Amino acid sequence: MNTDADTLSVALLGAGGINQLVARAVKAGEVPGVTITAVAGSDADSASAAKLARELGARAVAPDQLAGSGVDWVVEAAGGAAVRQHVPGLWAAGINTIIMSIGALVDEEVAAAYARAREDSVQIVLPSGGIAGLDGIRALKAGGGLDSVTITNTKHPDGLRGAPYLEDNAIELPSDRAVTVFEGSAREAIAAFPANVNVSIALSLAGAGPDRTRVVVRSDPAATRTFHRIEAEGPAGSLLVEVSSNPSPASPRTSVMAGASATAALLEVAGG
Repeated sequence: MNTDADTLSVALLGAGGINQLVARAVKAGEVPGVTITAVAGSDADSASAAKLARELGARAVAPDQLAGSGVDWVVEAAGGAAVRQHVPGLWAAGINTIIMSIGALVDEEVAAAYARAREDSVQIVLPSGGIAGLDGIRALKAGGGLDSVTITNTKHPDGLRGAPYLEDNAIELPSDRAVTVFEGSAREAIAAFPANVNVSIALSLAGAGPDRTRVVVRSDPAATRTFHRIEAEGPAGSLLVEVSSNPSPASPRTSVMAGASATAALLEVAGG
């Protein structure tokens, strides 16, 4: 591990919109006490990872090399498949992680590895991503339970196209009107839109669980921001939270809030 007690050695797993925002913040000196020493893409030949590594003066490595890289923390923002393939090995190696593709935790093998890592005192941070109000959800849960939890996610069609649910069902998103394209549980939603609804899993883990958290996905060509509306009811009270975030310049599927959430998590673990 890093020998400088005052500086955390950090690797990035994923070089897309979220980790580009994290890298920009670190490079600008906004996350003191952190040095990014390695960058891995979702595969060994990632051109975006090599480019980001050059910009940071870091090493470009294959994702399966991270476990032996000697870093203190890995910030993951590479997608659910990358979590399933690489993150349990990081945990087994004792590497602390910030996980943005939180939807992967509904996978039974990942969930089991997560439980083992927690038992072994590996630190695992699950940021809220592009939403807010999880403290209120936890309070409602502790105050008698949750009768209902719904999150409505609204994005521009460009931020949803390519999702497995749309491809599998040959759904064309209209360019002239807003439509609801999906309604179901958070567990169903993360399989249908793995790059879009990680926030739904974050919400479900804070509250009623992935099978009792309702998710609505809407496509709106007039949307200039990603919009989330959370509604929850329980014996202790009710909660309504609305959050909107600008899309990341690097990817319309990623909100700036998600990148900021990862940066805030890194700042916290660094003691900032």
